[in-house]
Amino acid sequence: MRLPDLSGIELPREPLRLARRAARQVAGTALGLVLGPLLALSALLLPLRLRRPFLRIRTWEMRRLHRLYSLRLDGGESVLGGRRSLLHGLISGVLGYLMCYLLVLVGAVVLGSFLQSFYISPVVFQFDLWAISGPAMAVLLIFGPACLLSAAVFAELAVWAQTKVLGLWTTVTREDALEARIGTLLTTRRGVVLAIDDERRRIERDLHDGVQQNVVSLSVTLARARRASDPERAAELLAQAHAQSQSLIEEVRQVAWRIYPNALDEHGLVAALDLVAETSPIPVDVDVRIDGALPKAVESAAYFVAREAVTNVLKHAEARSIRVVLRTEELRGRRTLHLSVHDDGAGGADPAGGGLQGLARRVAALDGSVSVHSPRGGPTLITAEIPVDRDT
Repeated sequence: MRLPDLSGIELPREPLRLARRAARQVAGTALGLVLGPLLALSALLLPLRLRRPFLRIRTWEMRRLHRLYSLRLDGGESVLGGRRSLLHGLISGVLGYLMCYLLVLVGAVVLGSFLQSFYISPVVFQFDLWAISGPAMAVLLIFGPACLLSAAVFAELAVWAQTKVLGLWTTVTREDALEARIGTLLTTRRGVVLAIDDERRRIERDLHDGVQQNVVSLSVTLARARRASDPERAAELLAQAHAQSQSLIEEVRQVAWRIYPNALDEHGLVAALDLVAETSPIPVDVDVRIDGALPKAVESAAYFVAREAVTNVLKHAEARSIRVVLRTEELRGRRTLHLSVHDDGAGGADPAGGGLQGLARRVAALDGSVSVHSPRGGPTLITAEIPVDRDT
C-alpha cells in the first residue's frame, strides 16, 4: 500500500490564521444581534404550533455557529430545543448588541480620526470633568488598533461564553482548535526528524573520532606483532594489542550506552539515572518521587533530558554538584512528569544551542516543554514537563 505524501501540506501562517479567526468571530457575534432575538421569539411561538419559523431560524443559527464560530455540536440542531433556544437566543442577542455597540465606537474613532487628519485639527474627547485632545493621526494610530484588538478580544470571550453554555447540553468541538493542533503536530514532527538527524551525526562522530581510531591503532599494533622477529617483542606487542582490544570493547559499550542504555529497558528510569550519577566525576543527587508506572516513551525522553543536561554541566558549567529531581503531578488536569536538573556552576547556558534544542524537540514530540534558566554566574536550572496521560 502506498502511503500518502504529506510533505506538501501547508497551514496558514499563524498571524493570518488568527486575523481570519478574529474577523469571523466578530462578524458572528454581531450577527447574533439579529439571529438571537429572532430565535428567542420563534421559540416563544412554539406553543402556538408555529414550528416552521423556529426550524428555519434555528438552522440559520446553527450555520452561524459552524461557519463563523467553527463550533460543531454533538447532536446537531436537536440540541437547541424550545427552552434552550430561548436562553441561547437571549445570550446571543445581548452579546451581539454589545459587539455592535463596540463596532460603532471603533468606526467612530477610526473614521472620525481619519477624516479629522485632513483638516489638521486635533481630536477632542469631552467628559464632564475634563477633556482630552490629541493629533488626529496619533489618535488614529493608537486608538484604531486598540479598538480593533478590543473587538477581537470581546468576540473571543463571546465564543467562549456561548461554548460554555452549549457545553452544558452537549459536546462542543472547536474546529479551529483542531487546525492549530495539526499545525503543532506538523511542527513537532519536523522537530523529531531534526532530532534524529542530530543524534545520527553525534553517533557518527563518536564512531569516527573514538572507535575507528582505536580500531586502526589496534590493527597497526597487530601488524607490527606479526612482523616482529624477536619473540619477546612480539609478545609485548600482542599484550599491548590485548589491552587495546579491552579498551575498545569498553569504548564500544560506552557508545552503545550513550545511544540507549540497556538499564532503561531492563530496570527502568531510576536505575538508568543512578548509573548516570555513578559514572559522573562530580556528585549527582537523584531524587525520584514518581507515582505509578510511566510509558516507555516518557521514560526515554526524561532519561535523555537528564543525561544531556548532566553532560552539559560536566563539559561547560564547572559545577561542584548536580541535583536531578523527578516527580509526577497533576498539571492542567493531566498527569505530568516534572523533571528538573539544577547545578551550582557558572551558568550562561544558551537555550538556542544545538543540545538543548534537540532536547526541546524530543520533549515537544510528546506534547511536553523544556525551559532553561541560566543567568551569568549561575546557577542553572533546566526543567522539562512531559504529559504522562496524553490527550487522544
